[in-house]
Amino acid sequence: METAPIQVKMLGGFSISREEKEVTVSPRSRKLCLLLAYLIRERRRPVPYSKLLNLLWEGQPSDAATLNSLKAILHRARNLLDELWPEDGRSLILSREGGCQWNSQFPITVDVEEFSQLVRAAQSGPDRDSRLSLGLEALALYRGSYLPALAQHPWTIAEAESLHQLYLSTALSTLPLLTAEERWQEAAELSETVFALEPYQEELCHAQMEALFHLDRQQEAAQIFEDFQERLLARRGIMPSNELRELYRHVQRNSDPRFLSPVVLLEQLQEPVKSGALMCEFDFFRVICHSTVRAAGRSGGLVHIALLSVAGEKDSSLPQNSLKRVMDNLQEIILRHLRRGDAAALCSSSQYVLLLPQATYENSKMICSRITRAFSRQYPHSPAQLRVSIQPLTPDQ
Repeated sequence: METAPIQVKMLGGFSISREEKEVTVSPRSRKLCLLLAYLIRERRRPVPYSKLLNLLWEGQPSDAATLNSLKAILHRARNLLDELWPEDGRSLILSREGGCQWNSQFPITVDVEEFSQLVRAAQSGPDRDSRLSLGLEALALYRGSYLPALAQHPWTIAEAESLHQLYLSTALSTLPLLTAEERWQEAAELSETVFALEPYQEELCHAQMEALFHLDRQQEAAQIFEDFQERLLARRGIMPSNELRELYRHVQRNSDPRFLSPVVLLEQLQEPVKSGALMCEFDFFRVICHSTVRAAGRSGGLVHIALLSVAGEKDSSLPQNSLKRVMDNLQEIILRHLRRGDAAALCSSSQYVLLLPQATYENSKMICSRITRAFSRQYPHSPAQLRVSIQPLTPDQ
């Protein structure tokens, strides 16, 4: 028999080839795929039938029927390999006492093993050029996940995840080497390929945007970010980092000023993170009330407003300077004791109005009591007296 090397590909599919001949193991033949892959991986030692039975039938009790089924699968495997060496499939899968073994006398290369070896060589390369060259060579071998036809089998799950993480880490260490040499086209292609497998990886989004920007493909770079942000919001409910958003703004610097992108619109509408209620002008407060009441009308929720009035002893008017100081102090307490979803506004020189969505009348009273008690504790000598009035807001008002 000739000694031309056998080439085995397990990344992105499963095929065995020699010279010009190639056989592809069908994903539908799950047990045949599993048998051949396991024998090739364990080719340096005989594999007992008992181990193959446990592997193929995943812990089910072994009997004469399953042993006969195993022998039938071995026969199919040898027939398949006959396509590489006519009538010599038996020479590749040898019978051993109580088991079988892949014939390790024939030269063989396995893409999984080559990939791992190249990654290790790239990691320990003596200089940047060798690390880049070996890294790119390793990444080119990763054509997809490990034995995809067996993706749910316990034997392959851990190995597939380990190889995927090795591929990702190699890509992330290779991309900066490409950008350092300004090989933007290669960086764009690599980041696009890996980003398709890891669509929530921000580093890959950044690398692809940067490469496209340097290739004068700003519109594509902007679209990459906008799609990424939509995925993040839909899947994880978070925004991209400030660094990535700054890159997006840089990419958009020369865009059409008449066109407002969804990302820029969202940034302009986004409220800065802060605690407490929304304090706003009274006209805006009215708009919020209208919107809140409409939403409550659809959901059947409750909305109350509370009017906080400030007066002096026996309902007298406070001097202007004193009143301003009291109103400023009261505003701080209102903001501290209302929820983030509440709103408040100054509706006269001596009154605040509070919007309390999703609060019952009793809850609204409790909220206002907390505010008045806090004011009394913090300003025990204040000449101001606080009065509270609570009313429901309904859609027909």
